This record gives sequence, structure tokens and C-alpha cells, in this order.
Amino acid sequence: MLSRFPSPTGAGPLTETAGQTLGKIRRRLSQAALPPWVRRRAWLVLFLPTLLSVIYFFFMASDQYESEAKFVVRSAQRPDSLGGLSFLVQLGLQRSQDDSFIVEDFMLSRDAVRDLQKHLPLRDMFRTDPLDFIAGYPSLLYGLREERFYKYFQTMVSVVHTDKTGISTLKVRAFSAENAKKIADTLLQAGEGLVNRLNERLLRDAVGRAEAEVMEAQNRVIAAQATLTAFRNKELLIDPTSNAVALAELIAKLSGELASTRAQIAEARMNASTGPQIPILERKAIALDEQIASERARVARSSDGLADRIATYERLVLEREFANKMLGTNEADLVRAKAEAAKQLLYLESIVEPNLADYSTQPKRLRSVLTVLGANLLLVLIAWLVFTGIREHGARH
Repeated sequence: MLSRFPSPTGAGPLTETAGQTLGKIRRRLSQAALPPWVRRRAWLVLFLPTLLSVIYFFFMASDQYESEAKFVVRSAQRPDSLGGLSFLVQLGLQRSQDDSFIVEDFMLSRDAVRDLQKHLPLRDMFRTDPLDFIAGYPSLLYGLREERFYKYFQTMVSVVHTDKTGISTLKVRAFSAENAKKIADTLLQAGEGLVNRLNERLLRDAVGRAEAEVMEAQNRVIAAQATLTAFRNKELLIDPTSNAVALAELIAKLSGELASTRAQIAEARMNASTGPQIPILERKAIALDEQIASERARVARSSDGLADRIATYERLVLEREFANKMLGTNEADLVRAKAEAAKQLLYLESIVEPNLADYSTQPKRLRSVLTVLGANLLLVLIAWLVFTGIREHGARH
């Protein structure tokens, strides 16, 4: 297994430097007031941590694969000044930085972990070779409790926001490339689901009141029309005002015809005519007079309460017209509310889809070992300085 990691060039000088440092430390320790077994095993203090790190990183640590995705959260609100963002105006979208932070925080939250566990065997995806007791799950640092798993999840997932571009970068590490990609894909879907829920709530809050007012206006129109129809059915009148006007016009027309007929009769008598024309005209005049009397009797019979019926009818008509106008106004308000809400809707756009890694990126084996070696040398050097100071201080006193 070690053959997969060739020795780096320059290892010889590093070994010589370590040997020289070890020699100096051994000479200094031999002069310090330290137990003999410590002075004899100084090399163990220096190289044991490094040896352990070599054993872990090269023989026990599992390969980790990283899947990376980039996304941005935008809103449909047009920016006030175009500037260099005219291409965003063409799309009708602009960056929504605050909402990007909401999505990023959600992706690293407990809710996101619960959402992932509903769709993926998340804990099993982070299990690896039992020999890797540090990076795999469960490990020495992270137990089986839900809260410990959440802390472990945060070490394997990161979301970084770039203020300059507004782009957020999602990185997911797992012990297989396929699992890393699946987790990243599902996290993006969960983030998009969060955005959709925010949009639904926005629409409910912004449009719900307007829709309720439209529905109320529609009910008022229906009620007004039903009341007017019931009045017409009860009074057997389509329009009392029109009926009264029609009767008056009919009586006026009949009265005009009667006057014309009587004038013709008078003219005939003045001409001393004895033909059959006068009896015909007289019969016509009598018929017209009777019809006028009949129509006037109708008006007289219906005149009782006619004014009240006309007033009631006109009131019902006004109520219907007012309800129709209110309905039109509320429908216009609803259209405007939807337009304003649409400007505030959020959209999660994937700029770079999660990739399927073809090689592992973690752990950095050689770098980690060299880091341990450097830190160990530094600690030994500090210890040497401390012991030397103690010895010199004791010699002076």
C-alpha cells in the first residue's frame, strides 16, 4: 500500500537535518539534569509522533473524494441602475445576497441533515474501513448520537460565499465519488425546496389578502343579483320605473289619437257631411276614450306603493353596480399584488453541477506527515530551550 506514495525528492537533506538536530538535542540533554532513560530515548520523543502519522496516513486513512457545485440565489426584482449588470436585467434577475446566506445556513443546518436522511442512507455513506478510526463515522471524535453526527456532517460539507460575484460554492467530501455527488445533488435539491417554500409563503402573505377581498366582492355581487332577482319575481316586474314610463307614454299616445279623432269628427260635422265617416270616427273616439280610461285605471291601481317599489328597485340596482365596481377594483389590486410578489420571488440557479471526482483529494498524506514532523521538531526545540534555561538557572544559584 505504501508503494502508491513514492518518496518525495529532497527527503535525504531532510533526514540529515533531522539527524543533526537530534545529535544536538542528545548532547544538550546529556548536559541537562534529565533522567538517563529520557536522554537515551530522545530519538523516540522526536520521531514517534511522525512514525505514528506515517502509519495512519499511509496505511489506515481512507481516500476521500470531493464533489463541488456552484450556485447563486437570484430574485426577479430589476435593479435600479443597470451599470455592468445589464445582462442580469435581460434575464429579469438580480443577485439576492441575503437570501444566499439563508440557503447556505440551511445547507449546514440540522434541518438539512434530517432532509438528507429522508432521501439517502447518510450515515452509511460516511462509513469506511474500520481501520480509519479518525476520518470515518463513527470515530474517536464523533459518536453515534444525533448531535455528534451533525457535528461530523459539518466537517464533511462546506459552503463558501463570494461577495464579489455572489456565487456560493458547495463542497461535499465522502469516501466514494458517487456518494459525494449524491449528497451534493440532494443538498442542492433541498436548497431549492427551501427557496420554493419561501416563495410560497411570500405569495400567501402578499396575494392572500387580495384574493380574499376578490372573493368577498364576488360574494357581494352574487348576493346583490340574487336580491334583485327575488324582487322582480315577487313584484312580477322587470323594471318598475320603465313600466311606469311605458304606461304614461301609452296614455299620452292614446290621448293624442283621441284628440286627432275628435278633430276629424268636428271637421266632418262642420262640412255638414252625412256620409258613413262620422259614425266610424265616433266609434273610434269612444274606443280610444275607453282604452285611455282603462290604462288610467291600471295606473291608479298600481300607484299605491309604486314609489316605494321604484325606490327599492333603484336601491337594489345601485347595490349591484357598487358590488360590480368593487369587484373590478379588487381584481385590479390582485393583479398588482401578484406582479409585485413576482418581483420578489427567489430562484436558485446551479452554475456548476456537482462533479463526479475521478481521484481522491483527501487526506494530504505527505503534507500531513511533514506537518507533524515540523510541529514535533518545534515542540522538542521548545522543550530543549526550557530545560537549558532551567539548568543554567540552577547553575547560577
